[in-house]
Amino acid sequence: MAIFTSFEHETATQQPSQLKSVQIQDHLRQEPPYHRAVLCYIVRGANIEQELPKSPKANSAQVRKSDRVALPCGPLEPLLGVIEDNSSSPLDTAWKTIRKQTSIPPSSLSVLRYGKSFFSATSSIGQKCLFYPFAFHLNTLSGLSTEVDKLRLDQSICEWDNRDPNPYDLMDSHYHGQGLRKIWFEIDLGPTPGKMLASGLKQLQHDHESGARKLAAVSVNILRAVLVNLDDPITLGGTWWQKARITAWHLWKNGRQSMDAAILSFLLMTLTEIETFLLTMGPEETCDKLHISELFDRIQKKIRSYKLRLSYNFGSYAMSKISRTGSIPKHLKILTLSASHTIRECIAQLVRISGAQSIDICVLESRPLFEGVSLASSILEYLENEPNSPKVDVSIFTDASVAFAAQGVDFLLLAADRIAADGSVSNKTGSLPAALSVRHVSPSADIIVVSELDKVAMQSCDTEAHTMENNESSEVLDAWQQSETVKGLGVIEQKIQKKSRQVSVNVPNVYFEWVPPTLIDAYICEDGVKLPSDFRKRSQWIKEQCERYFDHDL
Repeated sequence: MAIFTSFEHETATQQPSQLKSVQIQDHLRQEPPYHRAVLCYIVRGANIEQELPKSPKANSAQVRKSDRVALPCGPLEPLLGVIEDNSSSPLDTAWKTIRKQTSIPPSSLSVLRYGKSFFSATSSIGQKCLFYPFAFHLNTLSGLSTEVDKLRLDQSICEWDNRDPNPYDLMDSHYHGQGLRKIWFEIDLGPTPGKMLASGLKQLQHDHESGARKLAAVSVNILRAVLVNLDDPITLGGTWWQKARITAWHLWKNGRQSMDAAILSFLLMTLTEIETFLLTMGPEETCDKLHISELFDRIQKKIRSYKLRLSYNFGSYAMSKISRTGSIPKHLKILTLSASHTIRECIAQLVRISGAQSIDICVLESRPLFEGVSLASSILEYLENEPNSPKVDVSIFTDASVAFAAQGVDFLLLAADRIAADGSVSNKTGSLPAALSVRHVSPSADIIVVSELDKVAMQSCDTEAHTMENNESSEVLDAWQQSETVKGLGVIEQKIQKKSRQVSVNVPNVYFEWVPPTLIDAYICEDGVKLPSDFRKRSQWIKEQCERYFDHDL
């Protein structure tokens, strides 16, 4: 492990929770300045869905030999890197540390898991430090140029060696073990709940069809599955509540980062409901798993109600604009893209109540997975069951023809996977060209975002800070392979697989992009029309709740 002998001492900014007690805040203020650092665990062959050893008491607070789960890395110390200034993010520093201390090319690695940050002291740095642990998965051994790298990785994939100090004995006393514990939640949750969470995270990561609201609802279901399989007494003062918050944190950070605003909001709502319920119980009352299941049923019912309320509110907004013209229009034209159940319900509502004689619905195909085609199909299926609907023409346009599709539209409907505090909206790639085209060729049209308030992201997260989701280039290549007119595709595929310093090729597959608030006329949410100022308040609330439930003592 690299020992840092010289570095610039930077003071990290402390932000204690406003909801903590005054005593805790005063204690934090009296602490000397601390440093921030990253821990990088590099593993390969990590199968986090493997069968874990069963234990009759797998969820007890203390880890015993009979409770231990198989871990994917060995006792080798992780790479340590100091975050030298407040402008550097922990993840950027982690990548920088790997580049400095190994010869492993970044293309050979991927982030496997984020670990919860924690405070600890280390002689390497000389004082208290806030650590950010990361697990990186080595996807290929190609590119390793030194025996040191290979030795490090060969050791790290072994199971714990009996000749080495048992890492479980170091879990709470040494920052190496603490970092591993923060990453590998199976240690604290136990085999069965840990496996459920790991499987649930993979489900969220690999679902490229569902929208943010649906994935957020799935996250709540995963939390439910984990909690009902814990054996700890269900109280706020014991390990059960700590494990509930740990599970929620991992679902937020390791589920689907491009949609984590909705996932986080749903999880915070769930934690708040659980906490409120447990606080109302008398000292002699006990809470069992049936009570928790019933609570989750009520939460899911509340979530399902959002979609209907959104469509009603959009219908009211659209009709208010139509009424200002003084007459019912003979014709309406709507433009949208991607696949969104919310958008479909809004379009269906407008078809039912507009009174127009004919409605044109223009849908962009939304490459590379063509979600727009799926949306058009679901709209057509709905209209078949509406015998009294007006004449409706559904047109599917290529993404490249968005300017043509935007001519003469009355409404551009956009969903949202994330809303920043300033009102910027992250949605399917193609949303910004659609908004720009509508503003240019149909300036009188309304550009409307229809979204739950739960899509609002935490305050202090601007558009540049949000993770850009760049998915597999194979999704783009698959569409090219279906066309007989594409020439030389083999050359491109070969260059993608074999990188060259002189000539290289990349096929970005970025799923989401930002639409600035200057291009948006209205935000329709489940409780009415909103303004960017409403989002600022909401994002501040989310920040406060995160500090409350996910503090450094978790």
